[in-house]
Amino acid sequence: MTTLLDLSEPAPEPSAADWNNDGVVYLPRLLPDDLIAAYEDEWSAAHGYRGLVEPESQWSGTPGADPSGLWVLDAEEPGGWNDACPFMRHPALRALCAYGPLAEALEATVGEPMGFHLNLTGWVSTQRNWHQDGYLNPEYVGDSYAAVWMALGDVHPDSGVFQYVPGSHRWHRLVRREIAKVVDISDPRWPAHTEEVLTDLVESEIVRRDAAVIDYAPNKGDVLLWHPRLYHRGSRSMLPGAYRPSLIAHYSGILHRPDMPTPRREGQGWMFPIDIAGPVR
Repeated sequence: MTTLLDLSEPAPEPSAADWNNDGVVYLPRLLPDDLIAAYEDEWSAAHGYRGLVEPESQWSGTPGADPSGLWVLDAEEPGGWNDACPFMRHPALRALCAYGPLAEALEATVGEPMGFHLNLTGWVSTQRNWHQDGYLNPEYVGDSYAAVWMALGDVHPDSGVFQYVPGSHRWHRLVRREIAKVVDISDPRWPAHTEEVLTDLVESEIVRRDAAVIDYAPNKGDVLLWHPRLYHRGSRSMLPGAYRPSLIAHYSGILHRPDMPTPRREGQGWMFPIDIAGPVR
């Protein structure tokens, strides 16, 4: 039977590359309202946004959940752009990803300038189950990577919040060469398929270690950075189509991605100009 040890290598010795004990950096109210509003307009026009619907008629009565303040997103494409690099076509999206204070925080945290190269743009939960991000990359990228969760509005705790396991970045590092033994990585959407293998294994490891699971329900403008070895997921909402206003961006160190186009300056940050947009993973 496959175990997490079969799919991983030991975590590096503790160092500044771990960031801190939790594997996240929280930046409250970092994003300015004008950048958020410009992106909301850009997103709404592209995805047929019609508004927010009160959920009473659709509420399932899930025990322990509170529907007050929870809305259903009414849009033609609530999942956002169906590719990994919409920033290449949309300037307001680029402006958020390249926002100066965010670029500065990323460089201070990881230790080198960071360029963005992937977005997840749904305004509903991804519902992607437990995983790390590091195994998405060639192994030479290592810890020169970070992901960012940006809150475009106040996030309801029952909307399918981002969850993470603090300290799990020190457990081990999942590696692609081992993942490839159990998942067909020739499939462009192979990262999503890894949850079929990982979910039960990670759930068992959380129980074995008596580890905490943190629900991240931020306010508008808040930003969370998370480590590439951190276990995290998009939880299931208590209501189908629940509105969860967010933007996710992934960043790599500009000195560590020879497999990507040469990074270029964008605003106050850096980006990798990937002209052929791959599938969302």
